[in-house]
Amino acid sequence: MPFPQRAIDDIRSQADIVRVISDYVTLKKRGSTFVACCPFHQEKTPSFNVHPGKQVFKCFGCNVGGNVFSFVMKADNASFMDAVRIVADKCGLAMPVEERTPDARQAEAERDRVLQLNEWAAEFFENQLELSNEGRIAREYLEGRGIERETVKAMRLGYSPDSWDSLTNFLRQRGASNSDIERSGLVTLKENGGGFYDRFRGRVMFPISDAQGRTVAFGGRVLGEGEPKYLNSPETSLYVKGRHLYGMNLAKEGIRKLGYVILVEGYLDFLIPFQAGIPNIVASLGTALTEAQVRQLRRYLDNPRVVVNFDADRAGQAATRRSLEMFLLHGFKVNVLTLPEGKDPDGFVRANGVGAYRDLLKTSQPLIDYLANIALFEHDVRNPAGKAAAVNAVLPYLVRIKDSIERNTAAERLADRLKLDDKLIREELRRAAVEQRAEITVERVTVSDSLTHAERQVLTALLARPDLCGEAFESLDDELIGILGGRVFFHALRDLYRSRQPFEYQELCAAVGKRHHSEALAGKNGQIDFFPEPDSRVYALDAELENMVAALLLESDHPEDQEASEKVQVNLRSGLDALERRRTDYRSSQLHAKVQMADRAGDQETALQHASDKLALRRQELAARIERMRRN
Repeated sequence: MPFPQRAIDDIRSQADIVRVISDYVTLKKRGSTFVACCPFHQEKTPSFNVHPGKQVFKCFGCNVGGNVFSFVMKADNASFMDAVRIVADKCGLAMPVEERTPDARQAEAERDRVLQLNEWAAEFFENQLELSNEGRIAREYLEGRGIERETVKAMRLGYSPDSWDSLTNFLRQRGASNSDIERSGLVTLKENGGGFYDRFRGRVMFPISDAQGRTVAFGGRVLGEGEPKYLNSPETSLYVKGRHLYGMNLAKEGIRKLGYVILVEGYLDFLIPFQAGIPNIVASLGTALTEAQVRQLRRYLDNPRVVVNFDADRAGQAATRRSLEMFLLHGFKVNVLTLPEGKDPDGFVRANGVGAYRDLLKTSQPLIDYLANIALFEHDVRNPAGKAAAVNAVLPYLVRIKDSIERNTAAERLADRLKLDDKLIREELRRAAVEQRAEITVERVTVSDSLTHAERQVLTALLARPDLCGEAFESLDDELIGILGGRVFFHALRDLYRSRQPFEYQELCAAVGKRHHSEALAGKNGQIDFFPEPDSRVYALDAELENMVAALLLESDHPEDQEASEKVQVNLRSGLDALERRRTDYRSSQLHAKVQMADRAGDQETALQHASDKLALRRQELAARIERMRRN
């Protein structure tokens, strides 16, 4: 044990637990105890108790309890040894001598020296921003980005002069040795090995703190031209990339009280919303989300929930998908917020206000809806291969949902979005989870979607009166048939009509079987083959398709008189009109998706063009409807 047990016991017995916990919550005396609303869960009536005589705390709402060390460990996400240090510091108690190996003592001493140099560097950068003439450009930049003076001070923002050695000289004046400066990450070694120079030059500086508020590293944004735009500290004995979240020291209480966290990408994406009153937001520091970061967030949430709000560009979407899987592995419920017009959280809050941002948070998409929308955009779900590809794009995330009820609910949502048999998807999900498999095959996706009333109207009319096929198939082109659930039947019927084959059971089964097989082999864009070979093989139908062929034939008796014949024709026109309206709806939804994609990419010109096309489409549909009413 690094500290002797007797020393730890002395600190615990001498520490004032009320004094320590008062730094985290407002305690009110009630008899021999103190009470407050629990900092570890949401409540309106205080159930959190602190007993100074027994030196313990207990929440009777969430059942969390313990001594002063366990409180600090939970409140600050601290290790036991860090909690001992924090308690001793808050109570003004002497730190004990640690029982450590020489190597451990050397490593700790090096971390302490780097921490000291970081503190000096933060002080230097702050003074340069506030007092130097050169820092005026940085001050104007921060003001132009809407960052208030109070936020600058709270976050200890600064400026690094455009100089090769100004920070180095300042650190030397404070007593830092060259070896300490080299190991601090604040300088860059020269390629020839002859010394070093300041790593950050001519940049706005963002100190990176750990959960206890200690400065462990820095990020710097270049002013004007220069690459890279953002530069972070390298890894040191104190700082390991992927273990920290920007703003965590300020947001942890907001995260705990609100019960969820908002994850953004960059410094300003945190600063502006936080400044405006969003207390439960942190930034991932522009790196791929790591398990250590997710674990850190998990400790502050009893029922872990996260809203991922990365940029709407392609890189942001890719980062969002990577983070989703990591969150699911640790039991988070995940929503995704995509801001309109391609804005990031910083730009959106400055342009629209924090109220509009809060309103959008309420409309953030559940995980499955977000992934399904992307899958629908990227894959043609009008054929089995496209549907399978869309499912396979989402399935790797579904199998990582730990709660079985949530997993089944998510499967149903996916099935609904992709218009698939939800029983099929649930079965495939179960198999994939058991077999650690994250994909399904094309053959498992049925194409025999239930026929709508309008589709059945048209099919039975054509089977009853084949002489109407010429007129009907002028409307039933490839585009319209392609969006129908019963497209294999329409394709098969058209094939028989064009080849002048009778509409009999055997012929219809053979035609449906061939079309069903072709769809199963279709590529994700529905292209079967540019140069198909004649196929004379007969493909057996499964029981469902065969039953549907029989049902359609039984419902389509040839009319015996003129009245019945005219009724068939009326039913055909009614069904075709309904299918044409479905074509309009499909085109409209495609245009709507394009508007949304253009908005997210910030391409307003394209978005307006698609919106105009959508309006024109609706006008055409209205005119066609009026014409149909006049005709009938």
